Amino acid sequence: MSQVQGWTLGPQTRGTLDILWTCLATLGLCVWTAIHPNIPVVHNAWSTLFERLGLMGLAIIFPEIIITSAWGQRRRAKNLLVEVNRSLGRTTKKTTSEPPTTDPWFHDQAMFAVMGGFAIETHYLDSATEKRIIRRLLTPEGVSILAKTGHLPALSREDVAERSKADIFAKSIVVGQIIWFALQVLGRLCQGLPVTPLETHTAIHVGCAIIVYAIWVNKPYNLLQSVVVAGPDTNYLGAFFNFSDISRDLFQKECERYEMERIEYWKERVIQASQGVLTFGAPPKPPVLKPIDQLLDDYQSDAIRNCTKRYNDEQILCAIAEDACQGLHLLESQGCNTFRGIQPSHRKLLRHTSENFTIRTVWGGWSTDFGHEPNLEKGIHVLFNILYGGCHLAGWASDFPTALESWLWRGSALFLTTVPVWGGLWILWWKSVRSRSKALYLIRNGDLDIIAAPVFFLVLVGYTLARCYFLIEALMSLRLLPSAAYQTVQWSNFLPHVS
Repeated sequence: MSQVQGWTLGPQTRGTLDILWTCLATLGLCVWTAIHPNIPVVHNAWSTLFERLGLMGLAIIFPEIIITSAWGQRRRAKNLLVEVNRSLGRTTKKTTSEPPTTDPWFHDQAMFAVMGGFAIETHYLDSATEKRIIRRLLTPEGVSILAKTGHLPALSREDVAERSKADIFAKSIVVGQIIWFALQVLGRLCQGLPVTPLETHTAIHVGCAIIVYAIWVNKPYNLLQSVVVAGPDTNYLGAFFNFSDISRDLFQKECERYEMERIEYWKERVIQASQGVLTFGAPPKPPVLKPIDQLLDDYQSDAIRNCTKRYNDEQILCAIAEDACQGLHLLESQGCNTFRGIQPSHRKLLRHTSENFTIRTVWGGWSTDFGHEPNLEKGIHVLFNILYGGCHLAGWASDFPTALESWLWRGSALFLTTVPVWGGLWILWWKSVRSRSKALYLIRNGDLDIIAAPVFFLVLVGYTLARCYFLIEALMSLRLLPSAAYQTVQWSNFLPHVS
């Protein structure tokens, strides 16, 4: 009789591939299900997939950007919910082809609107008398205006739930995987077994995914189509909204052009001064944005219609100006008297992209005139930057293949915790640039921004490299781990998991 053996436990060890697969599976499942993309302007399967994959990559390297965007969406949805319910309470007149909504909204409906749930189309004739259509998504402020004037289509919670494609089964698997992974890491800590840098990095991202889950708990999942606003006056409203949006974009282009001219002017002035030239021309003048009612009058005049257009958008403004003027009169006749004398830069009513993350609007761009004031979203972004870098300090005493890799890990974590310093300097810099104080004249009109630009650029590069290093080193450290890292926690093997 050959030698036999009874019940035998598996080996209490794991391999490098086990560690790698477990972490990648946990990280991939968490990030894929945590991402709730906004509704695209026009659905295309491939572009939607690539955008989602891009968001996953962003979440893996810069998770705090996703958290900040999610927080901003939730805050905007909360504000919109209050405004819409206030408006629906007094809107009883039927002004669209669909009955106006009278039931109060809930948070999931407001989140649907914030993520691009409503679209509006504008029809116009171009210079070649060809019919064109502009399709744009409504911003929360645009939705609020439709609610105030009775043009908001009916939308129930059931409609939102039917459109949402939440995969309960997939989320259940993710929850099970998160629980198993968390117990495994805790078990290793309790038994004094080393936790690898990859497991530390994965655990931090799992925590970020849980935070995103909590913030987006009411956000519909995987929506691909918006509700198109329909009605006899829709084209007038769409024309006005588009006129405001396009003129706002044109002003931003002019601001960017002015900033470049200003930098070039002072750069050339410094060079001329070093050569002994003391006579200079006048610096470029900043663009001036007119109120929207004055812009409407200008673009309906023959003087602008017949002049050479610098941008193609100016031709569109000329084509839709008449309908936009009708839209303004329509809004005023229905009690929305907040547009005359208002500059378009103060009212963003439409968006032409999905805007899945809006970090530029949080911190502002180099040539923009917004986003440079302290606010809650900046605070959220800075807070989670500190937490992200601080959590990676948990790997301070971890075993790395070389001492250099260990110090690079520590340095990257410490660098990320200094984000509040650089964020504060960014805000102070732009407040100085925009200040009218004579004491800050050299900062505002001198060449110091030529020095500041490369400094902030280097900080941004270092910030990105530190993020990438965590991921790269977490994977590279698998090539040489302490032998105890391959021992397993026995009780964790009895829990269902992906491995």
